[in-house]
Amino acid sequence: MTAGPGKRPGSRLLLGIALFAGTLASICGGALLADFALDLLGVTAPTVRLGVKVISMAAALPAGFYLVEHAFLARSSPRRCSTSRKTPGP
Repeated sequence: MTAGPGKRPGSRLLLGIALFAGTLASICGGALLADFALDLLGVTAPTVRLGVKVISMAAALPAGFYLVEHAFLARSSPRRCSTSRKTPGP
């Protein structure tokens, strides 16, 4: 089975793996960032710490998805990503 001119072989599998890894990394990163901030603020109540961790993990998920999406758009076609544009366009 041949892939089309704009599609690389294994793209869907690689995207699935990247989304899974990005989700795990963003959840762990949100929890670690919240834990660090709560330690700096001196918060010791377990219910408050748990609530802030849950909120920060939920807030970090869209950032993880955005980063994976941005990386795959840059990988699939360099003209669509604004950071990799070499010549000025319309």
